[in-house]
Amino acid sequence: MGASLEIAAKGAAPVRFELSSSAVVIGRSEEADLRVAGDLHISRRHVQVSLEGGRLKVRRLGQASNPVYHGGAPADEFTLVPGDFFVIGGTRFTFVSDAADNARMKASSASDANPKLLKTISQTDLYSMGESSDRLKLLDLLELPEILRSRDRKDFYVHIAGLLRLSTGATWACVVTEEGKVLGEDAASDTGKGYSPSRSLIKKALDDAPMPTIYSWNNPGDIMATVQEGLDWAVCAAARIPGEPAVIFYASGRDSAGRGALRQDEARFVGLVADMVGRSFSMDRLLTMEGRLERFFAGPIVDKILKSPDMKELEPRLAQSTVLFFDIRGFSLRTEEKNEEILGYISDLRRAMTAMTGAILDERGVVLQYLGDGILACWNVPFEETGHVDRACRAALRMAEAIGHATGGWSCGIGIHTGEVVAGAIGSEQVFAYGVLGTVVNQASRIEGITKILKTPILVTTEVAERLSASEGVAMRVGRFKPAGMSAAFDLFELTAPPGDRARRELFADGLSRLKTGDFSGAAKLFGSRPGADGPASFLNVVCETYAAKPPAKWDGVIELIQK
Repeated sequence: MGASLEIAAKGAAPVRFELSSSAVVIGRSEEADLRVAGDLHISRRHVQVSLEGGRLKVRRLGQASNPVYHGGAPADEFTLVPGDFFVIGGTRFTFVSDAADNARMKASSASDANPKLLKTISQTDLYSMGESSDRLKLLDLLELPEILRSRDRKDFYVHIAGLLRLSTGATWACVVTEEGKVLGEDAASDTGKGYSPSRSLIKKALDDAPMPTIYSWNNPGDIMATVQEGLDWAVCAAARIPGEPAVIFYASGRDSAGRGALRQDEARFVGLVADMVGRSFSMDRLLTMEGRLERFFAGPIVDKILKSPDMKELEPRLAQSTVLFFDIRGFSLRTEEKNEEILGYISDLRRAMTAMTGAILDERGVVLQYLGDGILACWNVPFEETGHVDRACRAALRMAEAIGHATGGWSCGIGIHTGEVVAGAIGSEQVFAYGVLGTVVNQASRIEGITKILKTPILVTTEVAERLSASEGVAMRVGRFKPAGMSAAFDLFELTAPPGDRARRELFADGLSRLKTGDFSGAAKLFGSRPGADGPASFLNVVCETYAAKPPAKWDGVIELIQK
């Protein structure tokens, strides 16, 4: 039986060094037999250790600059029994004897009818690095996630069974369910296909998942705990996967190499396979669920929910945001007669919404809600976004242009406002949605409605126009309005792509100036000179002619809208 030195450096996983009859020098330099390079308190050649009669003799070397601690005090020379340890700096060295472990397991055996060894590998041992062959096996482990993605589950389980058998030297290996149903198996010969796993070992592995358990019988004459003849050891580990039945990884064979009961390396590898596969399945399931969530919720919202340590980060808060309302013009008129009419337009509607959503997402916007044939989107929440006004305006211009191409001639209305909102999880105790509330949201919605009246695709507020970069869009003022049912009046601007029509902008500026001073006839003449396709000019022409025929009693330059 072998002995080893377990080295546990601060902040790192423990590793093991197999000891032999030769003395070993431990130090930080390449001159040492056992190099521990990460701890600066360890000298180039610090201590010498040697096995003597099942004990480990430790001697501090003369060139060591720092003390060696044993039993809580500095010591220059001492002897360890299995389980004892010494410390240098932040590194702990523990003497481990496989023979001692095996002897303890033998003493606890109730009878020869039971396994000579039943041992669960600790988490420390599971992740310890042994010989170079262990490192080669790790390469196989690292390939498992990619193999899982590229193969169906049946082929994957067969591959795992083959990997387990070849890497552990087993006669037979399999992947099974909790009930013992074989999902995949691999045997050294066709005769091995009739083997079946031990139910008691599966139960033990499930209790300790993903830590592996060793089952072993030293004497082939003993009564076997497995149903197959000639196998004297088995290793088993289970992977518990959220939302799925547990999967058990099992390898069993003959101790033809005379190694005896302890098969620590094989157990470690089976445990690592179980852990790696379990993590891969869990990650695959998480990504699948995240992908499904993103089909119903905006990606940034899903990201915020998944990454928030608790729901407090999603509680409503004050934030600056740019809000956009989108609506397809005339869709309700097309479908108001029968629900069957809506079904007839579903494919066109989906095509339109796909194009509109793409424009929003490309500009890093968040689609908060689909409102039938409308969309509510926002920027700068739940994550801050530099230049969110420009991004919202670029998205709106793309949407107005793309809607006709996507649907064969449909048109839209878009209203945009920016300012302070209340953003966060809004709803009930049972169900909530991430949303935005406040005056900015209400005004953006009303502005989208005014696009119908002015027959223009995009309207924005003064706050948006003032923050809009000249290179991203042109905001032309089209008047000061008070929507129906609202007490506040605000200026509205038509958004167009740059560079825009300079002569038209100058005409509107002159006409609105005349309108404000009460020169209704002069303003009507200017707006009436524009083509009939100019929606805002046509609307203002009608307003000015109406006011010229019957001037309002108190004129303050605000156009009061009756239609919502």
